[in-house]
Amino acid sequence: MRLRKMDCKVTVQIFSGGFLREIISYKDVEQKLNSVLPCLPVHKVIMGWSPDKSLYEKTAAFLAKRNIDLYLWFPVFSETGALTELEPLVDYKGELILSREEQSDENFSFYCPNNPQNTEKILAIFERNFAAIPFTGVFLDKIRYPSFANGGNGFNNVFSCFCTHCLEYYKKENFDVEQLQATLSGEYTFEDPIIGDFLKLKAGIIYRSLEHICRHFREKGLGIGFDTFAPFLSPFVGQDLVALSGLCDFIKPMMYRATNAPAGLPFELEALLRESGNINQTNYKTLLDINSETIPFDKDFAAKDLINLCSASHCPVYAGVEINRKKNIAEVYPGYIEESVNAFAGTGIQGFALSWNLLDAPEENIAKTAECISYYRD
Repeated sequence: MRLRKMDCKVTVQIFSGGFLREIISYKDVEQKLNSVLPCLPVHKVIMGWSPDKSLYEKTAAFLAKRNIDLYLWFPVFSETGALTELEPLVDYKGELILSREEQSDENFSFYCPNNPQNTEKILAIFERNFAAIPFTGVFLDKIRYPSFANGGNGFNNVFSCFCTHCLEYYKKENFDVEQLQATLSGEYTFEDPIIGDFLKLKAGIIYRSLEHICRHFREKGLGIGFDTFAPFLSPFVGQDLVALSGLCDFIKPMMYRATNAPAGLPFELEALLRESGNINQTNYKTLLDINSETIPFDKDFAAKDLINLCSASHCPVYAGVEINRKKNIAEVYPGYIEESVNAFAGTGIQGFALSWNLLDAPEENIAKTAECISYYRD
């Protein structure tokens, strides 16, 4: 099935560095965009999240002349602790889940989304650093809890948070925290109703916090996009994608089939299975009914995942496909891009979000992406 021309929208992402380190210049951005825009029908550029005001202002002016929107790439419940003191998550044993030390510009430290002081401090970061810049919208990332793949004890990361604010919320919702703690202390299965109830509570917390955050941005007249896990992984990190799709203008599930890093489908699934005691190839294939190698992740399963989301989503869905290449992390080549675009094109998506850093995308990857997408345009 071919996408109609009006449906095949293209969004690109540019990573400008973490909150504490600027790694690119405007010249880098302008040069890359000048080479990409003639061959790709880009309608949005997502860029962030170093607080480099001049970089964004110059890019916004460049894009405005071409009627292209500029969205700020803004992490919410992670990374923001680099700029302000935020309350961390608490695991089911009552221990703080402390910051992770990372080599990259992303540290994947997470903070409680149910703490109102955290939410206000996060919004204050935007006001201090980005509110005066002429963005068309905001692209909210890290709108979740940590996953099984986060840190040395993914189990404790997923089964959080148990801070004072969360315990009060669970009590209000008549959720039996003591029963959950007893269940988690032993052998568990996700068929246990109390596990499912807990994950739904977490999704409710994320939703309510984002409702408040999105209201703030709507009042400023800004568009809103969401970066999310793939649908089949999203429940474990507190993301009800159908519910969240009612809060934003577009949603981008990260369908990263070749990424061996956070949000990558093979990376996250391996951690899920490992932490649940099911890490062997037989169980892997039985669980997903797949017969291919782990990387890249099975395209047919990923496509079905998108079909289910698109059929229920309240907003346009843009499939997140990685086009950058990073050794040992995202070994992305033209053949892989062609396979992903063709697999996802008929799922009901309204376009592609080319991820996760345009500046690291080799020319051969960009050329193949342009070729594949043009096939699905009139």
